[in-house]
Amino acid sequence: MIREWDLLMQRQLLCSVIVTLAVSGSALAQEGRAGGAGQAGAPAVDAPAPRAATGHVQLGSSKEAKGYWEVRPGLGGTPRAGDVPFQPWARALAQYRTSRVDLYPPAVRCQPTSGPGFFNAPGFDFIEAPDLQSVFILNIAGPHSWRVVYMDGRSHPAGEALRPTYLGHSTGKWDGDTLVIDTVGFNEKQWIAGSYPTTEQLHLTERISRPGLKTLNYEATIDDPGAYTAPWTIRWSITPRTASSWIEGGEIFEYICQDDRNEDVRGD
Repeated sequence: MIREWDLLMQRQLLCSVIVTLAVSGSALAQEGRAGGAGQAGAPAVDAPAPRAATGHVQLGSSKEAKGYWEVRPGLGGTPRAGDVPFQPWARALAQYRTSRVDLYPPAVRCQPTSGPGFFNAPGFDFIEAPDLQSVFILNIAGPHSWRVVYMDGRSHPAGEALRPTYLGHSTGKWDGDTLVIDTVGFNEKQWIAGSYPTTEQLHLTERISRPGLKTLNYEATIDDPGAYTAPWTIRWSITPRTASSWIEGGEIFEYICQDDRNEDVRGD
């Protein structure tokens, strides 16, 4: 029974991924190589976003505005393959992955995913830790993992000190009310968006802003000369008009991901 339930949940999550790619890919294709908005713009009226004592916008739950960001199928961004500047080997690998009905994205197999893939259903939240000079980004799906964004002005480790990992090494800074995250040090085991591969040369730049209480804007630029001939960008927004939304007063919940180690479905 546990085995059957695990397989059922994997199939449901895969269907969610497929729907997400179909919806977001169609919208983003209109924006060409640079990606697209992916979601409707914010309505004219939205309550002000909460602010920290330092004055900048708080991206997630706070004492004054408790909640979390719920993700529904349709959020995300995977431009059409024809709009992504693949190197030949990367295009072939992406095509192979999508041609196999028995291959699942790493997140379905309880593996961490960074960048665009981290913001997956059912949702996520941002936690600021001023004493640690860090921002933590938590998600509910996959391995129920978290990312650490160092806000203390440190540099990335260099040479052998930069160990390749799923989530990479992230540093951040505020550009007005936009959190800019710079990440390097990735391994090659994740699918950055859809079935698209990356290499250890990946340099990811994310820009996240919250212009209103229930509005969140996200942009990610993938710069990986090992897999692509030029940088390319993904964009999406959560607003009061979208299926994904700010769950006011809500809390992220426990999520158990059961990995089936007996199946060889890596595709990497």
